[in-house]
Amino acid sequence: MRKVEKLAIFDLDDTLYQGNSHFEILNEYYHTRVFTGIFIRALGKLFPAFRLRLINIFYEHIPIEQRQKFLLPYRQDVLQLLCAKQAEGYEAIIVSNAPKDLLLSAAQDLGLQYISARAHEKAKTICNEIKYNHLFVCTDNKTDTDLLNIADEAVITCKNKHKEYFVKKLKNTDVKYKFMCP
Repeated sequence: MRKVEKLAIFDLDDTLYQGNSHFEILNEYYHTRVFTGIFIRALGKLFPAFRLRLINIFYEHIPIEQRQKFLLPYRQDVLQLLCAKQAEGYEAIIVSNAPKDLLLSAAQDLGLQYISARAHEKAKTICNEIKYNHLFVCTDNKTDTDLLNIADEAVITCKNKHKEYFVKKLKNTDVKYKFMCP
């Protein structure tokens, strides 16, 4: 198990990136916007496991070389926060449930380490791999509440309409958090 004094965890999709890499690479490769359209979003609300299987079938047909080079534009405000945390002595790591090819591409581009973790299991994965004294988390993801609950401080980059969800989930915790909405 690795030990660090101060750990800063950054989610990838819709946090560091200005979008979801898994869906955007599909849109780009298949020359469509269907993967980020209303039909796929509705399918995800009704049948999340089926949507993920369907998306992964299409994803696997994208050449590995293209997956390994794919990058989205970064959110500049989050990159500034990442640099500030590094200047404060934090070890910054990307923790995401994005496909490993896409996660590796972003990590290499930013010169960061990464950890791949399933949704709702990021806290467990981190605690199994890294021992830390202070934890900072930056995410937009509702499935990261397990991670937010063990954080000392957090920045949540969600849309305004999702703020109330995080306020309710963090109400009975000691996490010092603030919002940085796009």
